[in-house]
Parts: sequence; C-alpha cells; structure tokens
Amino acid sequence: MAQSPHKSPYSSGLDSLWSSDTNILKISKNGKWIAFSEIFPNDKKNLLVKETQGEKQFLLPESDWVDFSVNSSLFTCISKEKELLIIDLHSLEEVRYSHIISYSHSGNGTYIAAQREEPGKGKEVLVIDLKSKSVVHTLKNTSKYLWHPSRHVLYATRETPERSQLIRFEVDKELTQYLFQKSKGTIEHLEFSETGEEMVFLSSHNGVQQLNYYNHLTGTLKVLADTLIQKRFKNFRLSALKPFISADGKKIIFYLQSMIPKDGKIHDAEVWDTADPWIGPRMTMYREQKAQYFLTVWYPESGALREIETKELHTSAMSINHDFAVVYDQLQYEPLYKYFPNVDLYLKNLKTGELRLICENQYTGGNYVTISPTGKYITYFKGTDWWVYNVKTDENVNITKESHQIFYNSEHQLPGDAFPYGNPGWLQNEEYLALYDQFDIWLMSPDGKIKKRITRGREENIRYRINRDDGRKPFNFLTINHNFSSSTFASDNGILLELFDYKSYKTGFAYWNENSEIQPLLLENGKIDQVHIDQDSRVLVYRHQRFDQPISIHSYDLKKKTKRIIHQTNKELMDYDLGTSEFIEYGLEDGTSLRGSLIYPANYDSNKKYPLIVEIYEKESRDINNFEPPSNLSYDGFNLLKFTLNDYFVLYPDIFYTIGEPGVSALKSVSAAVEKVLETGLVDKKRIGLIGHSFGGYETAFIITQTDLFAVAVAGAPITDVVNYYHQVHWDSKYEQMWRLENQQFRFGNSFYKMKDAFFRNSPLQHVEKIETPLLLWTGNTDTNVNWSQSVQMFLALKRLKKKAKLILYDKEGHAINKAENQTHLSETIFQWMENHLKNNQIEKGFPVSD
Repeated sequence: MAQSPHKSPYSSGLDSLWSSDTNILKISKNGKWIAFSEIFPNDKKNLLVKETQGEKQFLLPESDWVDFSVNSSLFTCISKEKELLIIDLHSLEEVRYSHIISYSHSGNGTYIAAQREEPGKGKEVLVIDLKSKSVVHTLKNTSKYLWHPSRHVLYATRETPERSQLIRFEVDKELTQYLFQKSKGTIEHLEFSETGEEMVFLSSHNGVQQLNYYNHLTGTLKVLADTLIQKRFKNFRLSALKPFISADGKKIIFYLQSMIPKDGKIHDAEVWDTADPWIGPRMTMYREQKAQYFLTVWYPESGALREIETKELHTSAMSINHDFAVVYDQLQYEPLYKYFPNVDLYLKNLKTGELRLICENQYTGGNYVTISPTGKYITYFKGTDWWVYNVKTDENVNITKESHQIFYNSEHQLPGDAFPYGNPGWLQNEEYLALYDQFDIWLMSPDGKIKKRITRGREENIRYRINRDDGRKPFNFLTINHNFSSSTFASDNGILLELFDYKSYKTGFAYWNENSEIQPLLLENGKIDQVHIDQDSRVLVYRHQRFDQPISIHSYDLKKKTKRIIHQTNKELMDYDLGTSEFIEYGLEDGTSLRGSLIYPANYDSNKKYPLIVEIYEKESRDINNFEPPSNLSYDGFNLLKFTLNDYFVLYPDIFYTIGEPGVSALKSVSAAVEKVLETGLVDKKRIGLIGHSFGGYETAFIITQTDLFAVAVAGAPITDVVNYYHQVHWDSKYEQMWRLENQQFRFGNSFYKMKDAFFRNSPLQHVEKIETPLLLWTGNTDTNVNWSQSVQMFLALKRLKKKAKLILYDKEGHAINKAENQTHLSETIFQWMENHLKNNQIEKGFPVSD
C-alpha cells in the first residue's frame, strides 16, 4: 500500500560521473586492509587502499605492482609515473622512489629490491630496508634480480659492454660474490629450487645458449653446452626458452631446438596443402612455435640427459616435481575441426623413458584432463563419465559409472564432446577427488568405491561450487601445459563454497569442513564474486553488483558472521530510479521451459504501454546480475540503463538450441519470450526492437528474415552468410571457422557437405528477401573474428532489394569497438535508431534506403 519514496528523473548529462568497473586486487595477510581499483571514463583509474573494519583509506592514482608486505604493515605499488610508493599502514607515512619499473619483497619481508631505470643513467637495483624505508645498497649496472626464498640474499645480473656477470649479494653483510661471468652476452631466466640452495639460469653469446646449474652448498657450477647436446642429440641445440628446476634442485627441464635448416625459400609464398592436418597459416605457426622445440630433462648430479618430447609424441604436460610426463601427438587425429585435438595419452617415465598408454582418442579441451598435484593420479572426462588413472598401478577406473547422476553439462546444448560440469581438484592427501554435477559437489575416492554428495543443491535448487580463493592460495599450475593443471583444497581448515540460486538468481557463499554440516553464510540478490580471504580465514572480502545496484565492496567476518560495506561505487546514482525486474517463464512447443528477465522502465507508469528492446545472445537472463552505469562507452553500443532510463522495457531471454538449427532455435525461443511479454499488456506490440552482437548479431539477422514481430533491429558484427563464414579463416588464431560451426556455438554438429539444407535454412542471407524490419548493421574493418565482409554482403543485398538499412563501418576497429569516440558514436546511433522507429511515428517500415 505504501509507495516507495519518489526518486529524481535521470539526466544523461550525469553519465560521465560514473565509474564503469571496480576490481579487488589484494587483501593483506592479516585481513585488515584491501586494495582495489575503480575505473572511470577516459581511462582514468583510481587505486584505493582501505581498512576492512575501519575508516582509514588512501586514494591513489592508477598503479601496478600492487602488494602488501609479508607482515601486513606496509602497502607498496608503482604508479604510472614509475614511482615506487611505500605506505606505512600504522603511521600512515609514505616514501616515494622515482624511475622504478619493478620491485620484489624479500622472503620474510625485511627488504625490497627495486629496479631503477633513470634516463641516461642505465639500470640499477636499489635494496630498501623496510624498517627505515631507506636505501641501504645500490647495485649498479644490474637488471634482472631474484631474492633467495628465505635469506637476505639477492641474486642479480650485471651486464656491461665488456662482460655479463651473475652476482650474489648478502644484504646484511654487504658482501658481493661473483658466481658467473662471461665476455659480453646475456644472462636470463634465473630460477631457484625450493630451498634456494640450487639455481638454474641461461646464458647466451652471439645467439649460442648455455644452460647453467649452480649449487650454493657445494659452490659448484655445472654447464650444459651445445657440444655435449649434439653428442647425445644430433642436429639439436639449446633453445632460448625458459628452463625450470625442481623443488629438490636435482632436476632441470629445458627445450632443445632443431638445427635442421628451413626450406631456404626466397619468396613470400605460403603453401597450403590438403594433405596437412591443418590449414597453411596454422601449420606455419605450429612449425615455428612448437615443432622445432623438444622438452628435455637434465640431471646435473649425474649428467644424465633424457628426452621427454619426441618427433612421434611431440607435446607434453607435466610438473617439474613429478617423475613422469603425459605425452601425446596433437596432430594424430587431425583434422577434427574442434578447438582442441583428440589424442592418445601416454605416461612417460622421465628416467627410464618407459611409455604406458593412459587412454585413447581423448579430447584435450580445458578441464577434460588433469594431473593431480602430487602426481598420483590423472583424471579424464570421456563420453559422459570421469575416469581416474592410477600412476602407480597403471589402472583406469570409471568413478562415476554407478553414481546415477549426470556429470556432463547439458545446459548449453553443444554438439560433439560432452562438456563436464567440472573437476575443481583434490582434497588434501588426494584421498578424494571433488566433482560437480549441475547442482552439487561430490567427493569420490580415486578407486571409485566411495561416493559422497556433500551438498543438497538439487533439493534446494541451488548450485554449489568450491571457491578457489586465489588471493590466498594461488592455483597450482603445472610447469608445462596449464590446461592439465589441478588443485588441492584443505578441508580441515574449512572450504569456502559459492552458491547460485537457480530460482531467484541470488548468489552467496557457505563454509564446509569434513567434520560439520554446510554452514550458510550469505545469500543475496545480485552477483557476489572476487572473493579474497585473509591468511587465517578470519575475514573475507567480496564484490557485489546487480543491474540496479552499483558495484560495492564488502568484508565479512567469518567468526562473527557479520558483514560490512567497505566501498560503494556510484553512490549518487542510487538516488535515481534505475528500474525493477521480474522473471518471465515461457515454453516451446516441445515442452521445453525457459526463462527471461524483464527489466521495467525507470519511474514505471502502469497506465502507459511502453516500447520493448530485446537483447539476445544465448542465455541472457542472468545478465540482470551485472551492473553497467548509464553510459555511451560500450564495446557493442548497448547499455541497459540507457534504455530503461528512457522509457523502455528491456528483455533478456534464454534460448534453447536444437543441434543443427541455430537460427531456427533462436527464432522459436525469442518469439515465445516476446509473446509471453505481450500477454502481460505492458508493451506495445508495434514497438519492439531486437538487438544482438556477434553470435547475437547473427541471431538477430536471422530472426528478422522469419518474422515481422520486430519494428526495428540492430546487428553488430553479425554472421549473415553461414555458408560463406564456414569457408573463412579466423586469422588471429589461424583456425578455419569450420570448427565453430560444426562443434561450437553454431551447433550444426556436422560438415556443411553432409547437411547443406540445414546450413542454407539457418543462413540470414538465404532469406534476405523476406526482411521487412529496418536493420542497422555495424562492424569494424579489422575484425578477424567475423570478417566485416559479412555485414557488407547483407547491406548490399538489402540495398539491392530497396530495404530499409544502414551500415556503420568503423575504421581500424575489430570485433568490438575500443576507441571512446567510436563507442560514443555507436551508442548514440543505436539509441537514436531505436528512438526513430519505436517512438517517432513518422518513421515506417519500407522507407527508402538512405546513406
């Protein structure tokens, strides 16, 4: 009965005031301070350092290298003006050092090493005592540097016209020791073992590389040079790629480079051959970036050399701390027209060279294959199940076969390899592997005998996922091939879980450990993300937003179960009515149920009927959890609040896809969603606009060839001729676009040559004569993702047919618009296009082509 307080009408003149994004960067180890950035128009970026439980704060200009000291007493960063700033968080005093391009804290946080590069004076490294905030030593003519992991010892390279040197500087004693020197040349890629007693580095002179291993305990330097390499590996030499050393310091892996001469061509021709697994440019990239390099292992104590990658099995995934590598031939089954290849996976013993087959014809996309952190197990998703390979016993076990749950993601209706919901990693000691189904988290023993569902998301209609807590425990990347990486979670200290409510789209988090039930902590309207936790799991910070709630930063006390707002962006914007939203439920003829988010105009008047903008891509309904301030600065020209603040409804519908019918699927779902909205009587059926970008641009272009439901449309960087696009190349990645149409977003599921009718049926240009809706096309003339000729072809067809259309072609812009002046032009043009056709009655369909 009571009405909400009246809010002021919004004016577009305020747009330039609002920040567009805010991101949490760091939390101090004691949880008392947080650093985050806030981005404003014209690329202005503020850095804020604030107390999580108090009122103290620092507002700083845009900076990089943001960090807190080990004991949380100091904050450090480097400004855009190359000034190192050190702030004492107790006294609030600050010290600045100019011309600094990088810095690094010593292991226990007593010192900082900072590289200074002053014009005309060369490079030097400053050693700064963090207690006194003063420079205690300067290492002249030094560039690359590295702290010992636990001691006050700094290693640095000194390079002069006469020689290159590696020095060891004991800070407390101010003692300099020369470990290595060579006439001229360079020293690169310094890396320590875990204790810091062993190190590896690469030196070079006139393009000839030398691998060096130094043992501080024995004071010995061992060298691996090309002369020794070529005795063991004919026609190979050391490459300049980074080497790695194991935690125990006993093993080094590095890359050999083939010395086989190139074809010696004296022309600029690139030869494409149908007999090759991939097209010409991709083969060229493969030969230059991969085929000539071979991963190899060196054991310095014995001098043994072993090949890891070979010509037959030329790709690997491994941790330097394991005694094996997973090796395969990524060309084996090509061409398959997928983004990642299918391969036979082998386990290779680094010392003996023994090969064991793990599995055959395995897809290698991200999250399909992982190596456990200890190296005990290899997991892989094959068919619709998770398998575990036991490295010790050489056994494969299907651990999900008898679980009676679905572990593949059916929500996106993609063809080809079933995509798993996820495998986040292992509990400590690798007693259990964590797996996801649509709702829940499962723990399964690697032998498949124990299966435990630790959440009840299916009953609650809530999705549970493990938060990686990247701020405190960085992801455990493999040394080689990050796609095969896994992680470990310590359940005894509790694991933070992320929650998503499928019914309300609320998000939040809960806590779980093995000795207790799930402890709900927070569940709120909008999106919660960027969670960081302090070292002792007492305080976490997170970001919150919703389309009508500007981004805010909060802290949460895990002991007291209380939250506190740290920072509210765009606070003044909250004085204005930004609209409300509701879900609409609609169905398809086959019984499929779908959902859309309908956003109401600001200051909605129930006595009026409004125009409607339908923004489409795939599953758009959850976009109500994203905030963007009203602005003309947008990469695709669409801004939700720009329309809701100007008397428009906006609809975000979800689309259900049938394999082989991408356009028809979009038509059915979008039409059903719009018809459901029209049933409410809120919208004028003659004033509905459709807009989409990229794949959404394709869907827009297709839909208006099949229906007159929309009075106006905008298609950004669209695919308009599906058959032509199928035969094009994505030049940045060097992939043919066939994979995208057969096995990815377009969901055809097979070759054009086996289903031509479906390709033609779902191609907008094939039906262009039917278009009666005025269409605005836009694209950039350097777009390599969707060639800009796709927009030109559609425009030429519409012009020849005397249809109502315009094309905006942006010079030196790609798939998205990046220049602020072009973003403004695009946004204003799209908005005015909608205004002219949805609000100005004098504009009618069929108006002669202009421009």
